[in-house]
Amino acid sequence: MTQCSNQNVFKLLIVERSLISNRGHHHTQIGALKSVFPQAEIHIVAGEGYDGFLGEAVGLIPDEYFKLSRLRAKRLHGSLRQRLRVSLKMLFSGDKQLNTSAYGQELLYTCSRLKISREDMIIVPTADLDSLESAVDVSKRLGEAAPIVALRFLSLTMGEHSPRFFESRLNAVVTDLPSNVKLFTETEEMAAFFGSRYRLPVTGGFFLPCSVGFAQDNHGVHRDCNTFRVGVLGAPRFEKGSRRIPSIIHSTAERCAAEGLHPTEFIVQGSTKDFAANGVYGGLADFTNDGSVRVEQVSDRLSPDEFKKMFESLDAVLLPYDVSVYGLQGSGVIQDAVLAEKVLIHSDGMAMKSFLSHGNALSAVTDQDFADAVVAAAKDPSQLADGVSLARHYYLERLKTLPISNYRNLQE
Repeated sequence: MTQCSNQNVFKLLIVERSLISNRGHHHTQIGALKSVFPQAEIHIVAGEGYDGFLGEAVGLIPDEYFKLSRLRAKRLHGSLRQRLRVSLKMLFSGDKQLNTSAYGQELLYTCSRLKISREDMIIVPTADLDSLESAVDVSKRLGEAAPIVALRFLSLTMGEHSPRFFESRLNAVVTDLPSNVKLFTETEEMAAFFGSRYRLPVTGGFFLPCSVGFAQDNHGVHRDCNTFRVGVLGAPRFEKGSRRIPSIIHSTAERCAAEGLHPTEFIVQGSTKDFAANGVYGGLADFTNDGSVRVEQVSDRLSPDEFKKMFESLDAVLLPYDVSVYGLQGSGVIQDAVLAEKVLIHSDGMAMKSFLSHGNALSAVTDQDFADAVVAAAKDPSQLADGVSLARHYYLERLKTLPISNYRNLQE
């Protein structure tokens, strides 16, 4: 990754509301940003339930702030009935006014306490509309002393699931966007969408590695050459196409049995409830250890070290994701797979196309297409070996020129 050319230490305040414990991807963003800015003095603002596993946080954002922010949004952008309800609620509770943003005031206190200046930087790696409103709020209060505030949006809805509220809130906050507030997305596809649909000055390509470190060398990881292992990763969700998995695996089993292939193993993450008879993966109970296709049930609550070990054992990752969501939104699994040199078997039309075009990935539409792609990859894994190596090299080069680094350089 790009290192700052100036050896002088500057303060980097990372605001990650979802940083609570050593699970998921939120904690990995901290390590990735430390690699982007190795000379920075890092400070963290975390969520209310943060357990301190990464060290002491300089601030915690109470959950109550976001409830109050919701009331504020309803009062400013809601229907007449919603506005009246909020006014009555505030009247009876004794509150006379709401903050101008969810946690702008908290950021102001933190900046003052840390003596953060315009030469420093604030980054919100998992930003939403509350983050944008808070960033604009604190920037206007600090005026010319405000540092760069970089917001990285991962979702099309920016955390606001009411289309009417979304557009009203967004239009209100970007009408007078301070010049120090910089907007980013993970994928180029999402940046292009925000630019064309809402005229937002958004830059794509702000990637941060997730569970697999960018400097990790995955060569030499031992895998059973007689078994092809395919990962179905993370807790099942509708938009991840999880309900398609039993059908895809059954179709794969039929192909493997007909062609007498070496065993194919599906490593499927989920809860006990998911694998129950009426669960999303209930149909996988038929696959035992003596068939041409086997299913290994794995908890969706692995520790980061357990997940990493499991991930290293895979040959491929299966992503039958819904492109109505993931046609613009990125996936941490894609980044992990590219860095770990795994084959990607994905829905045709997914975002992050630049990561999927090196001969390292196979696309599919129907469940049978996915089964055919799994079989094709399992028959001759070597056909994709050069592609996965090229994809990893491509990603490592991209990490050297992350767009956030340009704004740090402008301040030096």
